[in-house]
Amino acid sequence: MKNLVIIGLLAFIAISANVPNETKIGYVYMEMVMNNMPEAQEMMLIVDKFSAEKQAEVEKKKAVFIQKTEIFQKKSQSGELTEAGKIIAQNELTSLRKGLEQLVSTNEQELYAKRGELLSPIAKKLEAAMDEVAALKGYKYVLSSADGTGNSIMVVAPEADDLTQEVMKHLGIEMK
Repeated sequence: MKNLVIIGLLAFIAISANVPNETKIGYVYMEMVMNNMPEAQEMMLIVDKFSAEKQAEVEKKKAVFIQKTEIFQKKSQSGELTEAGKIIAQNELTSLRKGLEQLVSTNEQELYAKRGELLSPIAKKLEAAMDEVAALKGYKYVLSSADGTGNSIMVVAPEADDLTQEVMKHLGIEMK
């Protein structure tokens, strides 16, 4: 019985020694995939239109501010305004300027939120595709090949572990 346990243990060690214990690590140029996803291109059109609409609002308010500032300066230089009139006009301009600054800030926040709202399902789809390709190819880890600024973070990486084309193929994206 003791010999049987020892033989079983030796057999297990021999089998374990022959099984490769290599962890596969792949990488994907996520920005390239994302830029070629039709959903991302559609998202950019929506975001650009939304941004243009918000910018038009700012330009309208800015034009009113500039017009009122010019009127104030002309009336002030020509002596048409009393001291009380100047104070009222300056308060109105201050209020308009603050409103313009608030509009710009609000628009930036809304644009950021809109981009995030539209990007979330696209990012989830890309992540799911990367997970599926990694599982099919036997990869335990898949890294993004670039940081958020587009700079490569991969110093040395074998081309064989580049899963970008496989992920694109999985998503039905054809390179042009």
